Amino acid sequence: MEIRNLDVQPLESGQLAFPANLSFLKKNLKNNHIENPAIRYAIQNLKKEKHRDADLNNALDVLMRYAQNDTLKNMVNYIRDYVSTTCKNEEALNTVNARLVIDSIRYASDTVRYTFDSDLRTLASYIQLDSNYIWLKKISRDSVMIEISNTTDSTLKFWINNGRKEYHRFWAVNKLGDSIGTWIQVAPPGNTIRFYVDDDVYRSKMDLKKARAKKISNRLAASYYHLQALTPGELHRRHWTYYSEVEMAMGQGYVANWSGGGENSLSVLSNLRYFINYNKNKTSWENFLHYRLGFLKSGDQNIRKNEEKLELNSKVGQKAFKHWYYTAQLNILTTVFNSYEYSGENEKKKIGNFMTPGYFTLSVGMDYKPNDNFSLYLSPIAGKWTYLRDTVGIDPGRYGVDAGKKSKGDAGARVELRNKFSLFKFIDVRNELIMFSSYYNSQQSFTGNWQVQLDFKINYFMRASVYTNVVYDENYSKKLQFKENLNLGVNFRF
Repeated sequence: MEIRNLDVQPLESGQLAFPANLSFLKKNLKNNHIENPAIRYAIQNLKKEKHRDADLNNALDVLMRYAQNDTLKNMVNYIRDYVSTTCKNEEALNTVNARLVIDSIRYASDTVRYTFDSDLRTLASYIQLDSNYIWLKKISRDSVMIEISNTTDSTLKFWINNGRKEYHRFWAVNKLGDSIGTWIQVAPPGNTIRFYVDDDVYRSKMDLKKARAKKISNRLAASYYHLQALTPGELHRRHWTYYSEVEMAMGQGYVANWSGGGENSLSVLSNLRYFINYNKNKTSWENFLHYRLGFLKSGDQNIRKNEEKLELNSKVGQKAFKHWYYTAQLNILTTVFNSYEYSGENEKKKIGNFMTPGYFTLSVGMDYKPNDNFSLYLSPIAGKWTYLRDTVGIDPGRYGVDAGKKSKGDAGARVELRNKFSLFKFIDVRNELIMFSSYYNSQQSFTGNWQVQLDFKINYFMRASVYTNVVYDENYSKKLQFKENLNLGVNFRF
């Protein structure tokens, strides 16, 4: 049979010609790596158009260069493939290295004749020292560090890596100091974190220092991490909340045969705060009791009381709009024990005791509360009464009460600011500012009381505190009254 050579010509249809080799033409097409043809046509049209906005033209040039970069797409695809197989590459390299260790032992032994595989070592060394392999190995792992902290400021830091299953021990502590042991699992591919609670968890207080001292192994049986079946419970909102804070601080100084002179000193200060709050729908009722008592002994002098304050505050609010509340407030301020003014070593004058004086303030106004740690109370209508239980041993004129009377009333405006915030994570600031302006008494028209306390956190219990109090009371003096205390003590919250 005669063999004929076929001359394949392009197909023609009218004025259109189809080449014989379509794949060759496809390779020469621009933006061939973009699968969607609508995007390729859009890029071609955008190249022809020029906008009046120069910034828009520059932005389009940057985006089109990125879309037309087929080299970038191929490189990213390769890196993705490598990352997905990074565990296999590591396991293969570990297997080869283990074999090389065995070969080295056998080669060095005099009793066994063994041929050392130099080609295997050459290949492993090349891969381990290859700069591209090292770079790809680094980027195949997530470089994200997770930091978890509990209420005691104990932190746990760990890195999330692809292809690894790791467990980390963490203690979850609530505000009451109760500890619950938990495990944190980082599961492949590295973007999943699971929390496990210890089995047979019950409420008990734990010494965290002793717990940290013990070494905890992460290698446990698989059954240890099995979660028990959950039993659904009833959820209800807690409208009443209450807690208390107790602070005990002390300052001490000692000298013996000191050329510069001086006296031994000892000071003790206690702070007790108790809070009871109610919150339901748009109604809030906040109550707190604050009692501050301090004593001082210097040299051979007897123990003296150098500070005391008993304050009771009750505030009822109904939400008006956003963070504003219609509010009515009652404030009571007095002392419990006798207070003295010392003019000499053995001379003292009694200037106060329980309800002498006693300050009662009843007011209505608007309270701005964006959160639980900030309150700005504005009261255009406030009644203030000064009551003296003992007018025989104490001069009533010291507190602006006329002779022969036990009380004095006044009306005016009251502004009260109370807020708490933190500085640098280790300083807690407690700020209180109360101002009252009288509508009727022009000679004793204004009083102000500003208290600031800085608590420097040493650990969960220890605190170093600086307390300042500035008072302006025209009933007593036209000058500012100032007090400052620096103490070191402990703080508990229940």
